[in-house]
Amino acid sequence: MNSKADLIAVSIERPVYPQHKSRFFGTVKKEKLRLLFSFYSPDGNEIAMPIASMAAYLKRDFPWVEVLLEPVLILRDAEKYSPENYARTVQELQPDLIAFSIMSPHWYPMEPYFEEIKKLVPDLPICIGGYQAMLSQDQTIKNLNIDYICVGDGEYAIGNIVRHLRGTIDGPADGMWEKLDDGSVYETEPHQIGDLQALPFPDYDIFSKEDGFNDVNSSIFGPQGKLVLPVMTGRGCPYKCTYCCNTPILEGWKTKKTFLRKYEPEAMVDELIRLRDLYNVGYFEFWDELFLSNLKFVRAFFEIYKEKIRLPFSINSRVEVMNEEFCQTAAEAGCHTIWFGIESGDEEYRTKMLGRKMKNQQVIDAAENCKNAGINRLTFNIVGMPLETAENMRQTLKLNQTIAPEHFFFFPYIPLRGTPLYDTAKENGLLLTTKKNLHYLSAANDRQFTLNMKECPDLLTQDEYNEICMEMLAFQERNNRLSYTEGNQDGVDSVEDKSFNLVEDSKEIEVDLAAAQNRQGGLIETVRNLFRS
Repeated sequence: MNSKADLIAVSIERPVYPQHKSRFFGTVKKEKLRLLFSFYSPDGNEIAMPIASMAAYLKRDFPWVEVLLEPVLILRDAEKYSPENYARTVQELQPDLIAFSIMSPHWYPMEPYFEEIKKLVPDLPICIGGYQAMLSQDQTIKNLNIDYICVGDGEYAIGNIVRHLRGTIDGPADGMWEKLDDGSVYETEPHQIGDLQALPFPDYDIFSKEDGFNDVNSSIFGPQGKLVLPVMTGRGCPYKCTYCCNTPILEGWKTKKTFLRKYEPEAMVDELIRLRDLYNVGYFEFWDELFLSNLKFVRAFFEIYKEKIRLPFSINSRVEVMNEEFCQTAAEAGCHTIWFGIESGDEEYRTKMLGRKMKNQQVIDAAENCKNAGINRLTFNIVGMPLETAENMRQTLKLNQTIAPEHFFFFPYIPLRGTPLYDTAKENGLLLTTKKNLHYLSAANDRQFTLNMKECPDLLTQDEYNEICMEMLAFQERNNRLSYTEGNQDGVDSVEDKSFNLVEDSKEIEVDLAAAQNRQGGLIETVRNLFRS
């Protein structure tokens, strides 16, 4: 472990580790330990930042670990990536450990994969990390096919488990929970890495194939023919939105201050220059939980980025800080798009149920500030939330129609264990226990409740939910208009902003929507038929 690392953990009394009950301690005797990383990627081979970071840490401090990557790309090739065929692929690769980074909505679709792997390779330890393991420890470790779960930051924990398997350290794999021979679970404390400078920057080589990154789907927009690379300037978010997985994680830290971690601006820019030149990057997407968690960092970073990088980029933000000055500064640095969450267009519901206390006028003003600065707006919105009404959902659509963002996203609510909104759903008897095939894509596509809203027909019926989702789809299909044009007259790639000469008046949008709904054989009917089939 790097001595520079500031590990923050609360000491707890725990029983002596029964090493003799460990099924896998010291079982790997080979010179090279082969570690296979995986994650569920329905719509393409995205770059999973946690895996990139752990791969970098292992490459630096554990050169005797061979790191492989084999994601589950189920929608790219359903047969190849079926649980049975994927297990055969794992068997052929002969790993000594397979570690999955799992988002909570992907847990149920992934369970058959664990089962098939154990059938073919029963002596292969399976480790689960990601938000699923961090937020749903008991559910995850109780799965009969799971041997270890990572309950905090993954870098040092993954280093500890490979040493554990080699038998080079006595005791448990710190940062992991381990299922012992007798079925009992030995728990250790989660690792909380307070000093990012102690870690190497993420290693993207693990995602590169023979054709480079041509097969990696890392973004919905960006310049054609150039890599759109996700990067992170830090970790942590200071806000406590009731639906967000960061909220229960923040609760486990000593202070909010230590939870918000950033790289030094100069070091971050130097790394971006290296990535730009090494991989021919044409666009950076900043995937921080909240890019603006430290405004002092942001100001310094923008200034250096503008001078040394000069590539377009996107960030996430909150409307509370998106004033004219900030938007103009971001635009001058090269900001192409700002993502921000609206979630609900109903102020009262958003405040009381979601913990988001901004006013609708703040949303409108922030969107206008972006537009005036020449920055595209991408909004995130949630539908079908606990105790949400049909009118709540219509207010969400109405607010987005008013600001007319260049890209509009809406997602069905996914209940995440450990979050306050999950508890609300549970207390009101709204959790579905039968909906196992639940992930972001399937939930968005089938237009079915992810909650048991049949208990609340006075709030929102299935027919109303479907109808409003169809209206949102129509708005999404017609209004989404991010584009990128390469090679202007100066031979320099530039962003073509088509949005500002399109529909500007929300009334006009509503008229257009009504017209679209009435057109025979139009978009709405096409989409309806798609979902009927």
